[in-house]
Amino acid sequence: MARARVDEPIAVPVRFGDAALRPDPERPRGWLLEVDGVPQSYVDLEDPEHLEFEYVRLLGDLLDLAGPQGEPLTVLHLGGGGCTLARYVAATRPGSPQVVVEADDLLVELVRARLGTDGFRLRVGDARAALAKLTPATSDVVIGDVFVGASLPVSCTTIEHVRQVHALLKPGGAYLANLADGPPFGFARGQVATMAEAFAHVVVLADPSVLRGRRFGNVVLAGSDEPFDVRELSRRAARAIGRARVLAGDEVRTFAGGARPVTDATAVDAPLPPASVFGR
Repeated sequence: MARARVDEPIAVPVRFGDAALRPDPERPRGWLLEVDGVPQSYVDLEDPEHLEFEYVRLLGDLLDLAGPQGEPLTVLHLGGGGCTLARYVAATRPGSPQVVVEADDLLVELVRARLGTDGFRLRVGDARAALAKLTPATSDVVIGDVFVGASLPVSCTTIEHVRQVHALLKPGGAYLANLADGPPFGFARGQVATMAEAFAHVVVLADPSVLRGRRFGNVVLAGSDEPFDVRELSRRAARAIGRARVLAGDEVRTFAGGARPVTDATAVDAPLPPASVFGR
């Protein structure tokens, strides 16, 4: 039986809204981070390999298959929140050099004070600006999970941004990106086309009900110039909880449906989720 929590929720204003850290009564050191009522991260300080959100599990699967299992990876995280995946990499691949870039300086202060930063460096900065300052061909993986509240910033949706990421990757490195969309998936299709413009191989992972157009939800994209282990990804994504479908090859091209890559000149705002998604 889980121990009862004695921690009190923490609520503080941050740069881009009002943040709350809420203790999980079922997990002694589990915390849910919300900004303006929108869940941003779930962190279990006792068990950093526990990935609560379904899309984060998919990103974890991709990280597990990025290079020999257990060996260190150089990882850049664009978008921090509670730094769930940085903690996961630190636990599963000890010694991995990792930098997390988060634009909200006050949120960074909260995370440093309440959740800590063991195993990674947490910096304040804009994603695009940070990429421009880094040395090319130095990262094994770049993860894009940049949200302001429930919205993905336009600057992180374009081919100019993706090419910056591509330049930062070592040969065979991978760019993993989280976005959210619903039917008719105009935004997601454009993002797939954008990823495919920069990388030779692209996979799409999402809950089957999302891909069938039955609901709004997270869609995970991954791009690399080396093929992904689609069979192993599909095996992992068939888990009983957090099940997902993996699209690769022709399926990705079919999903994109003739969409054009998004540019800085043509980018539009990402869709906001329906209020019902967060129970508001």
